[in-house]
Amino acid sequence: MTGRTGRTGRTGRTGRTGRTGRTGRSGISDRGDPTGFSDLDHIGAASTTLLSDALLTTRAGVIGHWDGTGASKEAAKPNWKSFKKLSSEVRDAILDGELMDGFQLTGRTGFLNKIPKPDWPNGFDLEDLRRAADLRDDRMNEIYAQQKDMMSFFGGLFNGSGSRFDRTIEFLDAALRFTVTVEMQCKFHFGIPRPVELAPEIMPIIQTPGHGSYPSGHAVESTVIYKLLEHFSGTPKNKKNLKSEVKNSPLAEPARRIRDRIAYNRVVAGVHYVKDNDGGFVLGENIFEHVRDKAIDCPRSPLGQLYRKARAEWH
Repeated sequence: MTGRTGRTGRTGRTGRTGRTGRTGRSGISDRGDPTGFSDLDHIGAASTTLLSDALLTTRAGVIGHWDGTGASKEAAKPNWKSFKKLSSEVRDAILDGELMDGFQLTGRTGFLNKIPKPDWPNGFDLEDLRRAADLRDDRMNEIYAQQKDMMSFFGGLFNGSGSRFDRTIEFLDAALRFTVTVEMQCKFHFGIPRPVELAPEIMPIIQTPGHGSYPSGHAVESTVIYKLLEHFSGTPKNKKNLKSEVKNSPLAEPARRIRDRIAYNRVVAGVHYVKDNDGGFVLGENIFEHVRDKAIDCPRSPLGQLYRKARAEWH
C-alpha cells in the first residue's frame, strides 16, 4: 500500500517517511494531481479522461432527467466534526495557518531573540569535530537513517502501531512543519558556514546540507519531539494549568537522551558544530512552548481540538 508516497518529500524531515499512508487515503497511489489535494480525485482511482467519460455515460444511464432541485443543507460549522472530514493536506494547511498566526522572527518577542547569538567557528569547534569523527564507524547506520527519519527512534519508546496515537502524530507533524519554517529563517539570518567550508579535512560522511549551520535543524526538531512526548505522557504539576511543567512522564528521560544522541550524530557525521546543537536545543524549547501555548489558548480551534484529542490518547 503506497498511500500518498508522492508526499514523502515533505514528511521526511518530520521522521514519518514510510508512514504517509496512515495520513489519509492509503492504498490509493499517486494520482497525478498537480495541486497535491487528494479530494480532487475520485475515490476509486485517479482522474483520467477515460474515467470522466465513463462517469458521463453512467450518469446519463442511471440518473436520467433531473429537474435541478436538491436537498437543503446548512454550511459546515468550523468544528472538529467538519475538520476531520477534510483531506490531510487541507488539515495541514489549516493547522499551519494557526501556528503561523502571530509568528515573529525579529523584535523583542521574536524567535531570534530567544536563542544565543553564535560565535564564529574556531579551532576548538574543529577539534570537537576531529574527536567526534572517531565514532563514525559505530554510528554510520544511525546517521544515515536519521537524515530523514527521527520519529522512528522516538517511536521505539511507545507502541505507536495501529491508530493508537494518530492524533498525536498529526499534532507532531504540524509542530514540526512550523519548526522547519522557523529554523530555516534562523539559519539564513545567522549564516554560519558548515564545518567542511572551513576545514576540508573533516570530509563529512553524508552530503553537507546547503543551508547554514546554526542552529542545527536536527537538534531543534528532535527537541520539539522530545518535549511534546514528555508533555503528552506526563501529568501537569498544576492540574489547573496545562502549561505548567509535567511530572511522572515515563518518556521524558529516554526521549531526552535520544534527542541528545540524534543531535550529536550530526557532529559525528561532520556537518555540524557542537554549538549548533546548543542553540538548537534552546530554539526547540521555545518552539515547543509556542506550539503548546497556541493549542491551549485556542481550545475551540482545529489546533486546540487536535491537541485535546492527542493528549487524550495518553490519559
